[in-house]
Amino acid sequence: MKTKNNSNNKNSRVIRKSVPITVMRVILAVLTLVYPIFMVILSGAGLVYNSDSYGEDIVRIGALLIASGVAMGIGTLLVMLKQNIASLVFEIPGFALCMVMLDKLVTHADSAGWSNAHTMEPISSMYITRIIPVIAPFILAVTIALIQFFSYEAREKRRVRKAEKEAEENAPAPPIV
Repeated sequence: MKTKNNSNNKNSRVIRKSVPITVMRVILAVLTLVYPIFMVILSGAGLVYNSDSYGEDIVRIGALLIASGVAMGIGTLLVMLKQNIASLVFEIPGFALCMVMLDKLVTHADSAGWSNAHTMEPISSMYITRIIPVIAPFILAVTIALIQFFSYEAREKRRVRKAEKEAEENAPAPPIV
């Protein structure tokens, strides 16, 4: 599918819809639903829900896991809307917060000796298995945002906006009389 660039310059080019980016965006949407939304947010919600069994620190970790999942979800939504800089502002801190909270949760679980009652496997491995795959949608979101930001179409839009702004600033002043 081809779409024409509607700029008025002589060097207007035909811009193709990128199939690989579209596929990446679909994969990103699915992975975001599974990992940041379901795994991270629901893990945090479980910690908050069972607050009477855990200490205040674990409840805080749960709340921050929820916040990190929401931030990564918003970052993905902004990537889909091609708001690339704003998406990175949500995605990167959300991912960093998620990883820091995972580290704190795993450290606490290991030091407290939490283990699965049936398999006697450390609970920390369960949290790692559920939350670490959030790396995949994070990498996809950042990659797509950077590709979209540095694409020819985006550069042309920024160039046209800059030219329009300069033309508006340099326009002759209206007559006073």
